[in-house]
Amino acid sequence: MNKAVISLLFIGLGATSLTGCWLAAGAAGAEGAYVATQEDRTAGQTIDDQTILMSVKSKLLADPDVSGLKINVDVHKSEVTLRGFVPTQAEINRTIELAKATDGVTRVDSRLVLDRP
Repeated sequence: MNKAVISLLFIGLGATSLTGCWLAAGAAGAEGAYVATQEDRTAGQTIDDQTILMSVKSKLLADPDVSGLKINVDVHKSEVTLRGFVPTQAEINRTIELAKATDGVTRVDSRLVLDRP
């Protein structure tokens, strides 16, 4: 694992530990939604999901053919959901390919949409 990936993983896990802090500042409904999504996962599954999330995002940010900052990645029980607007079908295909090739991913649900003017 290279230093950039390790740094992103460290930052991601650090942000995870602060999740309650920033959610407390948000609306009560948002915090309720977060808690609801956590209840059906074990602590181990939640950690695995965060690891997968950081791995997928790292791959997307490192790939020159993907607009990594424009793509939202969610992971729940090792299943990845991709959302966002991208300029080409080739980028959608590449994003799905990168997500599927990530260790631990069991399924990829692409909700990526072509961003056409």
